Amino acid sequence: MKRIFKFVIAIGFILFIFQFAVMFFINKHEVHYTISQNENTYTVKEQFQKVKKKHYYNFEVLDKDKNKFIFYYDQDYKKKKKVLSQVEIYKEGNIYCMAPVFKDNKLGGIVCRQNSELVSFDYLKQTGVSFDKWKGELQTKGYVLEDTDVISKQEQVTLYNHFPENYTMSIWNYHGLYLLKKDHIKNLSILDSDYYENTLGILAGDYYIIANTDQDFAYNRIYIVDLFNESKDFVDLETEISKDSYFLGVVGEDVYIMDRDKKIEYSFNIKSRKLKEVGNKETNATMYYHGKWEEKNIYTVSDQKEMFQVEEKVEELEKLYQPKLVRASFNKYYFVTADNTVYYVMKDDLNTKVKLFQDNNMKEIKLVDDSLFFISGQDIIMYNLTSGYRRLVTHPELLYNNKNIFDVVKKS
Repeated sequence: MKRIFKFVIAIGFILFIFQFAVMFFINKHEVHYTISQNENTYTVKEQFQKVKKKHYYNFEVLDKDKNKFIFYYDQDYKKKKKVLSQVEIYKEGNIYCMAPVFKDNKLGGIVCRQNSELVSFDYLKQTGVSFDKWKGELQTKGYVLEDTDVISKQEQVTLYNHFPENYTMSIWNYHGLYLLKKDHIKNLSILDSDYYENTLGILAGDYYIIANTDQDFAYNRIYIVDLFNESKDFVDLETEISKDSYFLGVVGEDVYIMDRDKKIEYSFNIKSRKLKEVGNKETNATMYYHGKWEEKNIYTVSDQKEMFQVEEKVEELEKLYQPKLVRASFNKYYFVTADNTVYYVMKDDLNTKVKLFQDNNMKEIKLVDDSLFFISGQDIIMYNLTSGYRRLVTHPELLYNNKNIFDVVKKS
């Protein structure tokens, strides 16, 4: 009897170790299950993947008539499986919407079908479809779909209460930066004189790099702003760079600068704070295009003010949709068509696109940790597949100057 008891204990211990090992080392799964509710059955394909500290869940849901909905959710469920617990349904005319509800009773991003096309909840609202009754029903169940309260206001900048946690936004204000976080706005002054066009400022990782335009014809001082700590520092270079210069782009920890007057290309390393010459009239320019380094005539690059192209090119995506702009996350592509409509597709299913929204005023589109940020009129908008289309900031100056004026970083 003692031997049997010891054997059971040993087996239990082994199973515990095995389960712990699975939870600790296995960083992805795919499971299939069904959800039954209100005499309907929904078939779910759930895919999970952990990338660094991020937990990504993707769902494909089929109803009994094989209508397909796809959802994305970014939440740490400790690698659990079958985290989609139920769905909320809305049907009227040719519109059929599904809202996913997860095990923590949180509502995910709503996806709809209009005729045979997958579209977002926000897109339908933009076209004039009213969901007031359904929104009221969801809100009585404790689900919040919209909030627009003002949190902070400084000068002409207004910050709204759905500004995301752990993010910092910078907005160029001609002599420095407004730094915005969840609960406050800080005006960080850097230059003595206003510099209207921000040609000599660039985001590099968690830092913002600004050339000292207070100097007359050339500069040798570079300011370095730590966006999370909201602090500034500077380094004085041994080499002077003409004010007729511009930033080519950022690769890793290196910021690349083209001096158009001298026809010299430099790299500035953020960590070592050293400047190095990497191109000139004899060696040509060193350019970064879609993940590869290329040599190019330095006069052509300088005269045309060419910049690095960091986004990956996907031939199949180009053939299917002819996008004018693509932004790639680790498992999906967001793309914009000629009429300023934004879609997304999963990398493993390029044929199933979801229409997210249309914005004819959209400018300066950035992708940060699977959320889109862009300028629309006097507002800065965030679009996330979970929270939808949200206004974060209002700044009237964006109506007149919007090129290279804002950036966003997220604390990991």
